[in-house]
Formats: sequence, structure tokens, C-alpha cells
Amino acid sequence: MKSFTFFMHNIYAMGGTVKSISQLANTLAEKGHPVTIVSVFRGKNHPYFKLHKDIKVQVLVDYRLKPTNFNAILANRIKKYTPLLKPKRLSQYEPGLNQFSSYVEKKMIKAIKRVSTDVLVGTRASFNILIAKYQNKNVTTIAMEHMNFNAHKPKFQNQIINAYREVNKVTTLTTADQAIYQSKLKTPVYVVPNIANNKRIAAHKKNIILAAGRLEYEKGFDLLLESIRLIQDDLRHLNYELHLYGDGQEKDHLNQFIDQYQLQDIVQLYPATPSLNQKLAQSKITVIPSRNEGFGMVILEAMAQDSVVISFDGNTGPDSILKNGKNGYLVAHDDTSQLAKRIDLTMHNDDELQHILQEGHETLQSYSAEAVYHDFMNMFN
Repeated sequence: MKSFTFFMHNIYAMGGTVKSISQLANTLAEKGHPVTIVSVFRGKNHPYFKLHKDIKVQVLVDYRLKPTNFNAILANRIKKYTPLLKPKRLSQYEPGLNQFSSYVEKKMIKAIKRVSTDVLVGTRASFNILIAKYQNKNVTTIAMEHMNFNAHKPKFQNQIINAYREVNKVTTLTTADQAIYQSKLKTPVYVVPNIANNKRIAAHKKNIILAAGRLEYEKGFDLLLESIRLIQDDLRHLNYELHLYGDGQEKDHLNQFIDQYQLQDIVQLYPATPSLNQKLAQSKITVIPSRNEGFGMVILEAMAQDSVVISFDGNTGPDSILKNGKNGYLVAHDDTSQLAKRIDLTMHNDDELQHILQEGHETLQSYSAEAVYHDFMNMFN
């Protein structure tokens, strides 16, 4: 059977890409494929999401505070803050560029050259660019995209297209993104969506509006809070609360907003949780307020747990999954008043939305582990 290596940023950290790759890797391993995950960074003892027992994990830079890691940590810290020793080949448009040094970059290139599995899958645009340049020609290379093309800066888009001409295959999460890449590349482009866990958790529904993700500007949680502010009296009257799960740079800003408008009684911020499905199972409404969203894994997870999904339109991910008024709701992009109105209507009619939930269950069939496995393996037929 074909063997696979996934080249990842950090399998030990929470994130949508981490979750989707963990699920795909687990599915491949369950089918009997040898699977290796190369994680550039490690800061915890165990991967954030449980991995199949047969999956091998190789770590390039271990940040755990152990005596054996001291030299690696020190070397990267020194080189990261020394201009002449910053990465030279990693794209300057890599979103987390400040985490990398020439020390890390050299380890990445060395690891790419040493891959001996049948297939090497890059899981981040900047990593895919390195793979295109330093790939082992005996290995099939796949540039797997987890962001939509238009979310990248124009100069980064140019780098991506030039590099993706040199890999064997490209995958996108949606047909809309596939069409964009196909218009620019001769390289075969395939749609491989994320796997959705459709196992329903038995839980008592509560008057909870849920949102989850990295607390970063692009995720739009400030827009969600503004929408909640507009309908705060209705939330109190109907005994609803907003529960927001996540960690990130916007946390202080969001807390300041909550304090400024005295929303502490109806808005609760919680750390990111590996038990999100259990929280979704208790919620009645899930909101995706992203300014930009490549796929929207939480949408599928919410559907599986019978939580009605409301999202902004104009985002490749939500637009590819949600059909307004059928399996969820879409409102005008960045329009907080429209979002507030839709949340308000859903709260008042939460017992009349069974058709929305049923359509959601039907949507999930296209994202089962078996369906996505076949989508993935069809690339090699």
C-alpha cells in the first residue's frame, strides 16, 4: 500500500489544519497505509489530537523544557533574533515567519530531502514552496491547501503558483478554490475536503450560542461580539449566553469589549478545548463570524451535533457547505446588524428548525471518513 509523509507546522498544537490532518492520517493508517508525520515544532508531550498507534511522528525542533533540548532551543532563539541568521528560503509571506530561523529552515530542507515514503504531502503554502524546490524526485509530492487562494497576499500568490508548477498534485478544500488553481496551473488539482466526525453525542440542549477558533482578527469574533451587543436584551430575556472557545492575540481586545459594554453576564470566554464536540452538542446555535474562512470545520462539527449554523457569506469555506435557509444560514459579509437579526430570529424559533438540522445531516455524508479517503486516493488512480 502507498506510504505517506505529512509535513506539518506543529502536530502538538491546536488548530483546524492540525485536526483535519490528524483525521486524514488516522484514516489512512486504519486502512493499512504506513503514515509518518514530520512536525517542525513540538512544545507538548502528546499530539493535540489522538493519533493512530501505527503513525510515526518525527520532530525537527523540540521546545519542551528538557536538558536534551537546550541546545536546539538556544540555537533557534539566537538565530531567530539575528538578522543575518533569519530564514532565507522560507517565503517572507509565511504567516508565522517570526517562529523560524535559518537553523529551523536547514532542518526543514534536510527533512524534505530525506523523505522516502511514496508520497510527501505539504500542508502549508510556505512549506509547499520549499517542497517544490527541494523534493526528492522519486517521491510523489502534493501541495495541500488549507486556505483559499484569495486569502493569500498577491505577491505570495505569485510565489505559490510558480512553486505549484513543480509539484505533482495540488489539493484544495472546495470546488471554488479548485477552479482558481486550475485556471493558473497545468498541475492536476483535486478537491479533498476535511473529514467530519458525524457521531452524535447525547447531551441536553441549553440556550447557548457557540463560537470557536483562534482568537485572531481574521476569525471575526469582534464582529460577533458587536452583533451580540445589538441584541443583548433579547439574550437576557430568553436566557441565552454566548460561549466563545479559543486562544490568541485578540483575547485581551475581546475581553475589553465585553467589559466596556457590560456583557459579562451573557458572554463567556473559554480556552480552546479538545472536547469541542461535547460543547457543540449542548449548544443550539453555532456562529462562524470569520472575515476569511478556507473551509470551516466547525460548521460540519456543529451540524453533526444538531446546532444550527449561522455564518457570513462571501467566504469560500462556508459558501461551499451552507445553503441559506436549507442546512444553515448565510448573512451579508461583515454585516453585524444582519448577523444580529439572524441570531435573534433563530433564538426565537429554535424549536421550529428541524428541517435545517435534517439537511445538515445529509450534508455530512459527503464529508465522512470513507468519502474523503476515496477522494484522496482517487488522485493516484
